[in-house]
Amino acid sequence: MIKRVSIYLTGMVFVSLGIVLCAKCGLGVSPVSSLPYVFEAVVPLTFGQLTIIYHLINIAIQLFLLKELYNIKVLLQIPVALIFGWLIDLIKSMIIFDSTKLLYQIPALILSVLFTALGMVCMVEMELVQNPPDGVVKLISEKGKAELGKVKVLYDVASAGSAALVGIVCLGEVRGIGIATLVSAVFVGRMVTFIKRSIVKLMKKKSIHLL
Repeated sequence: MIKRVSIYLTGMVFVSLGIVLCAKCGLGVSPVSSLPYVFEAVVPLTFGQLTIIYHLINIAIQLFLLKELYNIKVLLQIPVALIFGWLIDLIKSMIIFDSTKLLYQIPALILSVLFTALGMVCMVEMELVQNPPDGVVKLISEKGKAELGKVKVLYDVASAGSAALVGIVCLGEVRGIGIATLVSAVFVGRMVTFIKRSIVKLMKKKSIHLL
């Protein structure tokens, strides 16, 4: 269990690093981070604090869909949300580069996809607690008997669309939606598949067990 928790927490660090790099590259953010990102320019809260609120809302949605006020699997997502928010603000304060230069933007975007995917594999493979947005997607898929991938796409589109609307209404412009949004939506999932098929498979061949 100690090893599983350690790998899970390492995954959270990687995902947080990926989120921050994507936000810092200046080319847009991932769909799941789009609402916290645009609200950062609207309200006096940090990106990490707004991510916590966004995750808590996703937790509330799950409890509503389950029609339960107390569900231990869902409620355990609360500390995950708090840690994510804290990590995002910490890493964001540590990473500084010129986001107006393509020389830094492209590598930051590529690394964001890599770290996000690697972190997701670490978290999912440990089978501990789901990331709140992923929990909503999975629950809607189960309740609606819909394909998980299709629900994920709809969720991402809804998140990005809502962020664009907030930006237009509150800021007079679309903020946080760009090439990085598309790249994250298309390539993070593919990178997750690649990592699971190559690195995890390699570890099993060498008898290195994650659990």
